[in-house]
Amino acid sequence: MPVTAAESLAAGLAEHQAGNLAVAARHYCATLDQAPDNANALHLLGLVLSEQGESGRALGFLARAVQLNPNATFVANLGLALRRSGDLEGAIGAYREALRMQPCHAPTLGRLGRALIDAGQVEEAESVLLQAAAQQPADAELRNALGHARAAQKRYAEARADFAAAVALDPSFTEAVENCARAHLHCGHIAAQDNDWAAAREQYAEACRLHATWAEAWYHRGLAASALRLLAEARDCYQRAIQLTFDYAEAHNNLGLVFQAEGHEQEALRAYERALAIRPGYTDAQYNLALTLQNSGRIDEAKSQYESLLEIDPGHADTLNNLGGIYLGENRQGEAITHFETALTSKPTHIDARWNLSLALLSLGDFRRGWPLYETRMEQPGFPRRDFSCPRWRHQQLQGKRLCVWSEQGLGDTFQFLRYLPLLMAAGAHVVFEVQPRLYPLLRQLPGVEVIARGETLPALDFHIPLLSLGGCFEQIPPVWFPVEVPPLAANLPDGLKVGLCWAGHPAHVQGRKRSLPLATLAGLAAVDGVSFLSLQRGPAEAEIEALSGSWRPHRIETEEGTIADLASLLRRLDLVITVDTMVAHLAGTLGRPVWTLLPFGADWRWQLEREDSPWYPGMRLFRQPRAGAWNEVVERVSAELQGLDGRGNF
Repeated sequence: MPVTAAESLAAGLAEHQAGNLAVAARHYCATLDQAPDNANALHLLGLVLSEQGESGRALGFLARAVQLNPNATFVANLGLALRRSGDLEGAIGAYREALRMQPCHAPTLGRLGRALIDAGQVEEAESVLLQAAAQQPADAELRNALGHARAAQKRYAEARADFAAAVALDPSFTEAVENCARAHLHCGHIAAQDNDWAAAREQYAEACRLHATWAEAWYHRGLAASALRLLAEARDCYQRAIQLTFDYAEAHNNLGLVFQAEGHEQEALRAYERALAIRPGYTDAQYNLALTLQNSGRIDEAKSQYESLLEIDPGHADTLNNLGGIYLGENRQGEAITHFETALTSKPTHIDARWNLSLALLSLGDFRRGWPLYETRMEQPGFPRRDFSCPRWRHQQLQGKRLCVWSEQGLGDTFQFLRYLPLLMAAGAHVVFEVQPRLYPLLRQLPGVEVIARGETLPALDFHIPLLSLGGCFEQIPPVWFPVEVPPLAANLPDGLKVGLCWAGHPAHVQGRKRSLPLATLAGLAAVDGVSFLSLQRGPAEAEIEALSGSWRPHRIETEEGTIADLASLLRRLDLVITVDTMVAHLAGTLGRPVWTLLPFGADWRWQLEREDSPWYPGMRLFRQPRAGAWNEVVERVSAELQGLDGRGNF
């Protein structure tokens, strides 16, 4: 018995609903063979073809169905096929027409909202989707789409709530779960931009919880943990990101930064090298690799990396500055200055480049250009910040004004720059001199100066100025000024030429370690006859005296209080002071004692270059390393000079 058109249509619909699209299409075609103008068959065949990706044929059947029976359902499904074909404008028009026929129809509103999102009309999409969601509040897909509309407007907190609601309605809705994780990530980015790293960390952690296999979420959680100095957590997050995506160059680079912060330099180097292997020319990783090599003392390798980086990015300001710093340490001031100036051309706000340029210029004696740039120290993160109710002195009239000069750096700097105070007093200023508490007992005797220990209450002031800024205020190096009576130390000292020794700077400071030498290296001075060596060393390096092998060791002179005033009294009893670049050199020079200062290669700016005397201290001689680390040669020269002294010494 022949199958009727109605039976074919019913059979096709059953197969369609079962997901058997090809079989359903055959039944719909059989229906149309018998009834070519059957609008339902045309409509359903168009839907099947659209789902199968045959957009051209699908649109033809759907358009014919709408022509024969222009109802809201047919028009809406024509819109669906148009959207699948990529015709967003046509789809939106069809959805609007369907809604004109059947206003407030929630499924059509949802389709229109999604199409508007794809077309970038996100504000209208949000309005349309809100209408749909009001009718179908339990529809997870609608809430997910609403989240998309809000996320497209960068309203990530609201989007996050929508995605979370979709997940609550359907926990198996994977797309909504991942969208919620992305919204948390964006909320984390917003908090990070505001430097609220604690809030950012919470958002990134939630993104990781929702989407545990998302490497980007783990990476950003690592960034937040790094910013909060939670190094162990940061390390774990970066390692997790790398496990998920091994070629994640940024994660390798930042893992290196964590290792570096933890003091694991070799692990840091390997991490940077892996980042560069993944992405050759990755300048951040190459810079970090070079900096770690430099900090590890592998200077030649660091230079090679810096130079290679500059081939990629000639204006990389940090690299130019660091390479200039290496040249500065090698006494190659001309090349250093070129690099610092190029860094500043690339980045005029680069604080370290301006600071280093000042040091290079000052070391050349170019005070006119160097002193203004030396003020950059005030902008550096580690510089002591001071709040005064009065303005800074900038050459205003000083007659009858109270000016606070405050010691800002080391003890030696305070002794070195004391000489500028008389110039201020000569200008009519009442000088309030705030000094380090350790120096107060000695410096409180300065005549005409109101000396106050740091931390004590200051009087009412008219102006203030940091001590070393006085160098740039006056176009001269004044004579040493220290009109304080320092009585010689009342103690029994050994016979012969009395020579004080100080061999180590502050061990916690990089420059202090660079300026220091082992006491054992000075043991070569033992061959000099007629000389008694006395220790001026204080701090951990004193222990080296007992650790010396052999019979030679400098005498320890114990004083009652061990103050700097006691040290000054001891220096008054000595014939000569031999010291590395420490406070002892400046104190001895300020007291007018003969001083031989032992300098590393690439010495501090104040000793300038090559010269064997100092414009700061007339009684000082400078003994310089001929190359980095060559302390033995310095000591050999000192020993020869001591051997050549006549009588009690011609210094």
